[in-house]
Parts: sequence; structure tokens; C-alpha cells
Amino acid sequence: MDLFFWLPLNLAAPIVGPVFTIALAAVAHGYDAARQLIVESVKDGQLLWSAMALSASATYEAVTALEARGAMPVPELCIALFCVSAFACSIIVMTATTKAHSEGLIAQSRSKRVQPGVTSPPLGIVPISICMTGLIAVAYTAMHVHLVWKNLS
Repeated sequence: MDLFFWLPLNLAAPIVGPVFTIALAAVAHGYDAARQLIVESVKDGQLLWSAMALSASATYEAVTALEARGAMPVPELCIALFCVSAFACSIIVMTATTKAHSEGLIAQSRSKRVQPGVTSPPLGIVPISICMTGLIAVAYTAMHVHLVWKNLS
């Protein structure tokens, strides 16, 4: 598959697609509501689900290359790295979800003492999720280009 078509299909669709779909809410509910929905969809680590899907897809592509051409060091290393990154993403999502849930329970139990919507500052999940998703996307692209280049030579 041509790289021009591979990039939107394998990277833009799982990463940018959901955000643009939520942005369509601006038509019905206004810009502020759409912006808030986008922030809510990213703030607790939901972007890491896309990173896990990219890791799984990259692992599948590397395994397929190994089956077709035999032992090669780059796909073998990529399989290990993508498996570790998917596991790390799942741990971060689990931690962020558990933290958000427990903060919600604490806020409900102290509803008279705590103002609605006031929670502790986030653990930096948004920058972590953006960085991890970006790194996985770049690594997946590099691996794909490497495998295509190896196939041509």
C-alpha cells in the first residue's frame, strides 16, 4: 500500500478521527460544548486506547513480516517494544480511571464541603497520552517504512 494512503488509514483514522467526530457536536451544541467534550474525552487517558490499538496493529504487521521473510532483528525488536508500550498504556489508563472514579466517590461523600467539579490536579495524563500516542505512531510509521524498504530491496 502506498504510504500516502497508509498514513491516513492507519494513523489519522484511529488518532484524529474520534476527536473530529466529537468536534461535530459544535454544529448542534456550539463550540464551547464541543471543546469541553474533546477535553473530557482526552483528560483521563482515553487517547491511550488509540495508542494500544496502534501497538497491536504494529505488532501484527511485524509478526506478518517475520512469517513472510524469516528472522529479522528490527521487527523482532519492534514486537517487544510495542508489547511493552501497549502494556504501559493499559497501566496508565487503569490508574487514571481508578483515580477519577475514587475522586468522584470522595466528592459525592463530601458534597456539602466540596464544590462541584473541584478535583485534584490531573497527574499529567493528557501530556503523557499525547506523547505516548505520538511516539507509538512515529515508531509504527518508521517500522512500516523500514519493512516496505526491505521488501523492495
